[in-house]
Amino acid sequence: MTVPTVDLVGAGPGDPLLLTRRAARLLAGADVVVADRPSAGPVLALARAGAERVYVGRSPDGPAWPTEAIADLLADRARAGRRVVRLKSGDPFVCSRGAEEMAALAARGVACAVTPGVTAATAAPLAAAVTQGATVTVASGDRDPHAAPVPWESLADPGATLVVLTGRAQQGAIAVRLAAAGLPGDTPAAMVHAAGRPGTRVARTTLDGLATTRLPPPAAAVIGGGRAHP
Repeated sequence: MTVPTVDLVGAGPGDPLLLTRRAARLLAGADVVVADRPSAGPVLALARAGAERVYVGRSPDGPAWPTEAIADLLADRARAGRRVVRLKSGDPFVCSRGAEEMAALAARGVACAVTPGVTAATAAPLAAAVTQGATVTVASGDRDPHAAPVPWESLADPGATLVVLTGRAQQGAIAVRLAAAGLPGDTPAAMVHAAGRPGTRVARTTLDGLATTRLPPPAAAVIGGGRAHP
């Protein structure tokens, strides 16, 4: 008996040129693509014209779908014999919920085949021309009630580079906690919008200025490290 399978695919930062060849091939052959809204646009356009497209990410007029509801949708389509791609922004396992969705699918008797993607954790420092320190930490800025809280105080290391994904709404509070833990206020920082895309924007600042440095989503913060050029 064939086990129904869902392809869990990393969409990368949003530029189709940064998509893996395997991801592009899976999109072209999919019957159903279930995508987070940041994953849409040019990458989703690589799916064949007749594929069903379902958006489950957070939208301006409502919350994101819960993991269990997404798993129900994916399992239903996969059991019907359809080729299903679950398209996740960046990499499915870097500050994302790929592991939770995989576990939920396994509980429903559905397997996952994983295709990694380029994460904004590497695309954002590159866009900001930051030379990463000897230690690089990637953290989620979202307040996830189902996950352990991020120990921001332990991440206040002047010799390290900290990349904060999906934390735009919390960037001021994060900066305050890092400063309270001893990270100097003049530590270089940058906000990066749409890292890796043609419309990438970078706003350079310091830890003290991070709270008032605003860019539209998707945006990541890069704190610390050295500048590759002015």
